[in-house]
Amino acid sequence: MDRFMEKCAVDRKIVELLILKRSSNSIAKQEKVGKKRVGQIKEQAVSLGYLSGTPLPPYPQALFDYSEERYDGPVSEADQALLEHKEWVKDRIEAGWHLITIWEELPFEVATEVSRSSFFRFIKRHNLNSKGNITKRVIPEILDAPGESLQLDWGKLCDVIDPVTKKKKTLWFLVGVMGFSRYMMTRLVWGNSTDETLKAISSMLSEMGGTPLKITSDNPKCFATEASKFEAILNPAFERFCGHYGIIAELLPPRDPQKKGKVEKAVPYVRRLYEAHGEWDSIEEAQRYIDRKMVVANERKHGTTRLRPIEVFLENEIIALSALPPLEYSVEEYHSGKVRKDGCVRFRNKYYSVGEERIGDQVFVIGSSKIVEIFFKGKLLETHTRISSSHQAKSIKKIPSETA
Repeated sequence: MDRFMEKCAVDRKIVELLILKRSSNSIAKQEKVGKKRVGQIKEQAVSLGYLSGTPLPPYPQALFDYSEERYDGPVSEADQALLEHKEWVKDRIEAGWHLITIWEELPFEVATEVSRSSFFRFIKRHNLNSKGNITKRVIPEILDAPGESLQLDWGKLCDVIDPVTKKKKTLWFLVGVMGFSRYMMTRLVWGNSTDETLKAISSMLSEMGGTPLKITSDNPKCFATEASKFEAILNPAFERFCGHYGIIAELLPPRDPQKKGKVEKAVPYVRRLYEAHGEWDSIEEAQRYIDRKMVVANERKHGTTRLRPIEVFLENEIIALSALPPLEYSVEEYHSGKVRKDGCVRFRNKYYSVGEERIGDQVFVIGSSKIVEIFFKGKLLETHTRISSSHQAKSIKKIPSETA
């Protein structure tokens, strides 16, 4: 309730007590107002006939005409001094300054007149705060249909000491939240490389027993080679991963995390779930610990929906997921490079033949654990068995003779 509505409510209560023949002293004491104000309200009530039988207007209609009065202006000398610097305060709030910092940096002539409590009352009176409500955007609620979206995000979990090497390493986690049921999964990783990330997502899909319509995420290098406000350039390995599972990649514009707010809120929650973990042993043991925590988390009532995520997932969402492909995904690597003068292209320090007619052309190479495929302008040129021996450097295919 704002200051104007508070005044209207108190004035109405005073009139109601006057109608009940209560004394001015008792009204002032009960409503915590001055006797002068009670007297002014009594005079206005008498002039409008409220004390002689005229019914009061229905709430919340005001009893009196307040058009000539002001309730949003300065109410103290400190407020008047700060009002001249209101735009200066707004600029600092929009820049992300904390309120206490703004108070400490007030111009000298103002700082000597304004106490900290007066400054915070000024901020409240004029609807300012440290979160920048002046320019706050209205973010629409994110509504997902069952099986529509798996939201992903990374977070740093902690620093650990490897018991073998005795070196400090940073442990990260990838958290996934289903948009409809809020079913949550977490995978511990040493980084967000393409290989580790795709293996973690594949593990999440296996846990769910199906695939969602789309994956919603930011623009990390493992997903996009180039971020964009409109359409990101997908990492080919991630694009083929999505093609294998029949998933649409929804990569959000830079600096727009609100569009995946369901998983953004899960990041600090995962850290809190892990904080009771004891002495570090291994990433496998830590994953088993966080898995147990995920079971408990998914069985609790969600703070927003007031429903248990695991129940909603099993009853409504799992039936909306698409079936997993029959073959397990094999993580692939990619490389873009020119064909050398010997008709070969280099891929992971090994050389694979293409043909002399492509010398100097920029080709695209995708390699799995067993196969290396070479493309030129979207057309498959050659397929090689991937070299696994450290004693072999080249894979050369014989070009058929023209007379054959």
